[in-house]
Amino acid sequence: LYEKRPYLNLTEWSVKDVDADLEQVGLSGSPTKVKRIENVVFQAKESKQITGSDNDIEELVKELIANHTIG
Repeated sequence: LYEKRPYLNLTEWSVKDVDADLEQVGLSGSPTKVKRIENVVFQAKESKQITGSDNDIEELVKELIANHTIG
C-alpha cells in the first residue's frame, strides 16, 4: 500500500531535526493567523472493529481510500 501511495507514510520532523531558528517557529513565527475552523461530522451507519494487526489496519486504510475518506 505504501509503495503505491507513499504519502500515507508520514515522517515527523522536529525543530532540532531541521535545525530551525526558534524565533521563526510556532505561533510567534507564523505569518498566518487562523480566522475560522470548520468542523466536519461524519455520520456512520455502521461500525467496524479491527484487531490492530498490520493486515487489519492496511485493509481499513484501503477501504478509506476507496470511499474517498482519505488519500
